[in-house]
Amino acid sequence: MPKATVALLSLALAASLVACSSDSDQRVPGADGSRRSSETGISDDFPRQNVIVTAVCSPGNGSGGFVNVDGWNPQSWKHVAHTEFRLPDTAVVQSDRARPSTAVRKLCEPNNMSVDAGDVTAVKSLFDRDFTKMAVVTEDPQTEETHVGYLDRSGKFTDLTGNEDFGNTPREDNAAFAPDGSAVWFTYEVDNHDRVASRALAGDHKAVDQLQVDAAGERHLILVGTPGRAVLANDAYLSPDGKRLLTESRILEFAADRRAVGPDLVEKGRFISCEGGDQVGWLDNDTVLCDARNTYEGRFAMLDVSPGMKPGAPIVPDNDHQNNGMVVSPDGQKFAFLSAKGTTRDYYLCDAKPGSTPKKVERTGEFSTLGDTAVFIDWR
Repeated sequence: MPKATVALLSLALAASLVACSSDSDQRVPGADGSRRSSETGISDDFPRQNVIVTAVCSPGNGSGGFVNVDGWNPQSWKHVAHTEFRLPDTAVVQSDRARPSTAVRKLCEPNNMSVDAGDVTAVKSLFDRDFTKMAVVTEDPQTEETHVGYLDRSGKFTDLTGNEDFGNTPREDNAAFAPDGSAVWFTYEVDNHDRVASRALAGDHKAVDQLQVDAAGERHLILVGTPGRAVLANDAYLSPDGKRLLTESRILEFAADRRAVGPDLVEKGRFISCEGGDQVGWLDNDTVLCDARNTYEGRFAMLDVSPGMKPGAPIVPDNDHQNNGMVVSPDGQKFAFLSAKGTTRDYYLCDAKPGSTPKKVERTGEFSTLGDTAVFIDWR
């Protein structure tokens, strides 16, 4: 081959490599995370069973940041899945803003030891079932209008609210995903009343009203079941058989055709008592796990939800830790919790029966990189 031709080919190859390098440098971390997963053998496909899923936020300097989602084998703690989402600079992540509300705040707070099981249900609702998309609230710093939309793994943000030519300033908060990924749900205000609505990912994304409430307040918007039913409350747990809803210490019979539940309906539910504590989730169709922090000082207990029943004997030994329950295993036999003593924070798994000894998840191998602010958002 003539030297001139070789030289021209070399220059063309070099130029293409520079262009590829430039494109790669501009790739958002979500896309880079997928590539890195394939290089390390860690899949970006999350298993549908035998996996614990964690979420960790690395907030930016006043805006944006990253959310890493990882899957772990609960027996070996082998790292089995990973993806990450780059938050837009306009995403609402700070906890010191009066509004709008979003579960991203709980995930991204500098010290999220305050994250309890109720917050976990809200954080989980930020994602579709397969963790391919994440619901996000954005705020325009000039107009203060807030929109809802979603991120995909490539880092692309799709604004579902869109722009109005003229009209009321959009103020859409509490973005949450339907588990099947078909729609983003949210709250917004009209005539001094709050409404729960949804925007489908397909079509024109037109808002579909689902429920009117007096005020959303600081409640979470949580999606449960399939394809997804919205609960505006501090927490929400669907029983394994899908027939009953546990929310704010009350039990509701959950009609299959009900799309949304608000505070008025929650207050009509039958009250159950965790003796001053909160619920961590269902162990089976008739039993829930209580953190019972007031009665048993965070020692956890089982509670039969039949009328008049009280929590049983403490599950974990007497201790002086601050323990926050996070998720229950799919068979109801174990649960995971975060434990803090002074500045030390550790994760534990424990059998869900009285007299059990929690087993600390050792910070070794791949799990050692997780850090202290991970939230266990799913166990399936």
